[in-house]
Amino acid sequence: MGIIKPPPYAYPFFAVMYKDKKDYRVILEHLTERYGKVLASGNEYKVVDFTDYYLKEFGDSLNKRFVVMENEICLENFHKVKIWTNELEMNLYPGDSRGIRVANIDPGYLEPSKLVLYSTKNFSHRIYVGNGIFAEVTLIYEHGDFKFLPWTYPDYMWQSNVDFLKSVRANIVVLNRKKKAT
Repeated sequence: MGIIKPPPYAYPFFAVMYKDKKDYRVILEHLTERYGKVLASGNEYKVVDFTDYYLKEFGDSLNKRFVVMENEICLENFHKVKIWTNELEMNLYPGDSRGIRVANIDPGYLEPSKLVLYSTKNFSHRIYVGNGIFAEVTLIYEHGDFKFLPWTYPDYMWQSNVDFLKSVRANIVVLNRKKKAT
């Protein structure tokens, strides 16, 4: 029989999609207000280079970047981060009469072994975690690299993003070692 342990902590990850830099700065202010300083921020890229899923709602000028926060969060109720990001999207950007948003924030967490994302949408590989939220392992870290899964989004496989996540992961490993040493 395994012994039940306290819930683990991990670093909050956000995939932030936005139409212009002003939107990104506003979102970043809210993220830092709630989750502390930014540990790392990835390169900006065009969403349309990887998918046309958002074209109808956002048009072709949608940008995206990954952001990892410095303060770890307990995973016990991490799904509530997705509820908060949905509320933030609606409060900051209520959209026009057609309900079109100008931003999208997908939260998850990064730990040395994996990247997990949260969603309001169910699918075969997602697990229900509470309050209408589902979670999926999007990337697995094994043998010195991130491994893609059949459902890993194309932009998460883009080498620039993989390199960013590997760099942040290496930083997290160092931070975790320092914490254990104290």
